[in-house]
Amino acid sequence: MVDIEQLEKVLLRRALERRSVTYGELLAFFERRVTRITVMAICRDIGEVCRRIEAGGGGPEDIACLVVRKSDGLPGEGYFRSLREEGSYDGPSSGPQAEAEIARRQEDVFRHVAALAARSDGTA
Repeated sequence: MVDIEQLEKVLLRRALERRSVTYGELLAFFERRVTRITVMAICRDIGEVCRRIEAGGGGPEDIACLVVRKSDGLPGEGYFRSLREEGSYDGPSSGPQAEAEIARRQEDVFRHVAALAARSDGTA
């Protein structure tokens, strides 16, 4: 649906800024409206970005955790379902436990991307 390289750059830039991005903001960046179909398509594309980063090695493993719903600041149900399937989280998809898990995962991504940026700048 969108240019995967551009999507990866947007997500990495948000990580450097230590900010999440809503599905709506991400879709608007690519001049798309929020519909059930476009959200499903952008989720598929986010998955592709994650696979590219994993295959390349050295990147943040869970950059998808930065993409959240405007309503509660959490990723969608599909994100939590994938965590449960891989065995890395067994809690609910909303509420304090989910919020704490996402905050921890986002902090890991922020740290990882900042470290990569520092190394590429030669400052670390």
